[in-house]
Amino acid sequence: WKPSMIATAWRRWVRPSAAHARRRLSCIRTFLRGRKGPACRAGERLARRPSSSIRWRGFSSEFAGLGGLTHRLNQIAEQAIGKEDIQRARDERDRLLHTLSKDDVSKRRLVHNTCLKAAANAGLRTEAERMYSEIVGDIGEEDLNSKTFGKMMEACANSEPPDPVGAKKWAAKRQEVGLETNVELFNILIHCHARLGEIGEAESIFDTMLKEEGIEPNAITFNSLIDSCAQLGDVERANRWFDEMQRVGLRPDVQTWNALINARAKRGKATRDQRQIVEAERLLESMLKEDGIEPNEITFNSLIDACAQL
Repeated sequence: WKPSMIATAWRRWVRPSAAHARRRLSCIRTFLRGRKGPACRAGERLARRPSSSIRWRGFSSEFAGLGGLTHRLNQIAEQAIGKEDIQRARDERDRLLHTLSKDDVSKRRLVHNTCLKAAANAGLRTEAERMYSEIVGDIGEEDLNSKTFGKMMEACANSEPPDPVGAKKWAAKRQEVGLETNVELFNILIHCHARLGEIGEAESIFDTMLKEEGIEPNAITFNSLIDSCAQLGDVERANRWFDEMQRVGLRPDVQTWNALINARAKRGKATRDQRQIVEAERLLESMLKEDGIEPNEITFNSLIDACAQL
């Protein structure tokens, strides 16, 4: 999902104090009561939830294994948005490395990769490159794995502005060391171009992945493509990718629906066409009734922002 939206959600919903969060929810509830429709009813349900449940939950992590060795470091990495967080991740990394034997390469690599995740999530390429040099200095380049290169690519994709050239450089380096190409690599490249609004380039990478490499797309692949269309307000193209996602047997998730709703909301906001907002609310109803997927803060951010412009 688009990192700038994640950062926005984090700043709006997680960092404020509990009292501040309650005031925000009260404002949303008041706003929604002035409108009708499923978006408002669902929004009121969201606003009635206990404040402790209104949190940005971050992505599930593959780094939390090995008896919870990196649990605290992973929490810092999941929430990283700036240099302050990067320093906290470095401090925790150094503490963990101090407890590990120099010969325990797998655990040391896990710690390094989890710290690198902080720089990747924050989109800080320079910090990521410094960390990469530190990893190579500690365990050697021959013991790096696909996660290391994946996080380097993510740092490029999440940076401001996104750096597709840098992402492709790390993809090539990954292949140079003998690591197999997989769907994760292509997803990051698609996501990078999607953030730039380069939907044609993103679709070209999709075709290469499917036709030349024979790699099947997953839900993340389609979410990136649909989100790219949404950023441009290209509703028809977003719908085509949504249909293709279902045709290959993949089930839409909350990120998929958010992207579709955002596409309608952006077009409605740009054209001041209330019909697009009504259609966005219809999508929300389908999301709730047909797929049974609960909306999140990002869903309502899109709708409320679009409504405010009418």
